[in-house]
Amino acid sequence: MEPSVARATEPTSPPRFRLEVKPLSVAQVVSQIKALIERQFPSAIWVEGELSNCSFPSSGHIYFSLVDDAMTDRFGQRLVLPCAFYRGANQHVTFKLADGLKVLCLGEVTTYERQGQYQLKVLRVEPRGIGALQLAFEQLKKRLQAEGLFDESRKRPIPSMPRRVGIVTSPTGSAVHDMVSKLRGHFPVVIMPVKVQGEGAAQEIAEALDLANRLQIADVLIVGRGGGSVEDLWAFNEEPVARAIVRSRIPIISAVGHQDDWTIADYVADLRASTPTDAAKLLVQEGETRMEQSRELLDRLLERMQGVLDDQAQRVDGLGEQLRLLHPMNQLERCVTRSRELQLRLHDAMRYTLDGFERSLQGLAGRLQALSPLAVLGRGYSITLKLPQRQIVTHAGRVQLGDELETLLANGRVVSAVIGVRPQSGHSESFERGV
Repeated sequence: MEPSVARATEPTSPPRFRLEVKPLSVAQVVSQIKALIERQFPSAIWVEGELSNCSFPSSGHIYFSLVDDAMTDRFGQRLVLPCAFYRGANQHVTFKLADGLKVLCLGEVTTYERQGQYQLKVLRVEPRGIGALQLAFEQLKKRLQAEGLFDESRKRPIPSMPRRVGIVTSPTGSAVHDMVSKLRGHFPVVIMPVKVQGEGAAQEIAEALDLANRLQIADVLIVGRGGGSVEDLWAFNEEPVARAIVRSRIPIISAVGHQDDWTIADYVADLRASTPTDAAKLLVQEGETRMEQSRELLDRLLERMQGVLDDQAQRVDGLGEQLRLLHPMNQLERCVTRSRELQLRLHDAMRYTLDGFERSLQGLAGRLQALSPLAVLGRGYSITLKLPQRQIVTHAGRVQLGDELETLLANGRVVSAVIGVRPQSGHSESFERGV
């Protein structure tokens, strides 16, 4: 039905308007415009444009405009389509809306009756030119990198000899069996089963990581899954998983997909493994390497300890010998032995001295014997003594007539009286003869 229109007649003097029909209310006009628009666009349509004036109020709704650079109005202004992206519909957007981003919007053309303004009620948004998932990946990667969450200085070292290994993954996938088979016989394993794809998977993974930290179930955690499409791996690209990995106090190895698959979890984890099996191999190899290093270190330590023990044994033996030597009985024995040695040395010295004296005495005795008057007497000589003084008479002038003389012979003595004195021939003295 065509809307009613109020018509005016030609003005007469004085000019005035005369209504020929009843006027429409604002509500009626807005309602009829709404009906016209919705009849023109009976179903949802895809609209391409560039985001502008993005607004994110606390209500959770998102408001923006779609602009078209290719078309302008008569004033040269870009054409603008107001859009409302309500909270119930925007919960599944995987990327952040921002001004300047080219998008495709699926929505219903309707009117906002309160302001009498048409708008696009958005049901779905996809990036134009780049996939939604890829865009979301790049946006989150850029934001987390700006926060420093990819910095190597923040990451924790992976223990080479963990007491227990925790695995956060699907309990039914092939990845968990590969990891367990590699780790078996090397480390105890605790499996924390979670969904690894589909709705709610990211939240389950994040909650499992938090629980593992609260319970301290392991010294290292492996989080990941086997290969799949980008959509299958997407849970490991979501922010809740990234935040849970960052706040984990337990070191985490990310093992998602295959060699060429990179996820946000790989960037924030303490170590990235190309596959789940590779993650288990890394732990086993590192453990074996560290075990070999430990054995070598232990061998060197034992060798050094043996050397120290040998040195200490020698020192103990030396101290024992010193203690033995310092023992009172040993000291007494040494004193006795020393006394005996000194006694023998003294005896030898005395014997040597006495032998020397004896040799000297014999020499002197020989000399004395040679000089002894008795020896002279033995050879036929005699000694005459004048009595009573027993003075040796060495010449005739010392005696007088009548003096008593004692003549010593080799085998006796003779006492006589001087009856005459005869001087030595050649002298002028005359022989005197006594009566």
